[in-house]
Amino acid sequence: MENGLSDEVLKAVFPLLDGQDLVFCMLVCRQWREIAKDDYFWKCICARKWPSICKQPPSDANYQKLYLTFSKPRTPQHLPVPKLTFEDLVFYIDMWLDGSLIFSQAVSGCILRGGLQNTPCGIPDVLVAHLTAPDCILMMEVEPKLEITMGPSITVSVLAHRKDTKKMACVINKSTFDYIDSNAARALAYEYLQFSPRYPFISDIRAWMSLLFLYKGTNVIEVFGIELDFCDAARSETEILWLLDMLDWK
Repeated sequence: MENGLSDEVLKAVFPLLDGQDLVFCMLVCRQWREIAKDDYFWKCICARKWPSICKQPPSDANYQKLYLTFSKPRTPQHLPVPKLTFEDLVFYIDMWLDGSLIFSQAVSGCILRGGLQNTPCGIPDVLVAHLTAPDCILMMEVEPKLEITMGPSITVSVLAHRKDTKKMACVINKSTFDYIDSNAARALAYEYLQFSPRYPFISDIRAWMSLLFLYKGTNVIEVFGIELDFCDAARSETEILWLLDMLDWK
């Protein structure tokens, strides 16, 4: 060609390019685009990226489509708006100290979503950072505050009721606060969530209940708040509502 590269030159160069460069070549002009459509060039690229597929390719293999489909960077998937809302939820939280009931309250989802209204002075910096994190935090104040002697076993149960379907689910079933994070002034208990049979491949996700406290003496703590969370499994409000919606509601 008088004003451009010949077809033969392009056909010699294109097999040496990577996929992104070949995509850009298709945008240069009609001549380049028509030549770059040849699936042979895309086969060369796929042979370098996935060598095994060229050893025994599917009978209907389209290498350009293969590359363009599976080489795209993954984009974050945005969850649709959940059917469940915090207005639909009520949590029944009960705690025992060596078998004696010390806390029993029905808490609306909106109260938990509202978080702590008054943070006491003197809490550790680690806990302050947690409370100010951008994650959705389900937390409430304990009033009156609970003064507890360390040592005796403290257990917790949490049931949830959803008003939209009038069903109940077990979130935590008599779990013990057997881990104390002294640096964050938190005592933690957990339970593996039970999901609906409609989601057979979802498992090993834990619900955590935390007691937020201040030290009042050598072996005495004052609990000023409780928190329900699901760690990395669900951090945003939408994720938490979808997770709760998938529980085994009965």
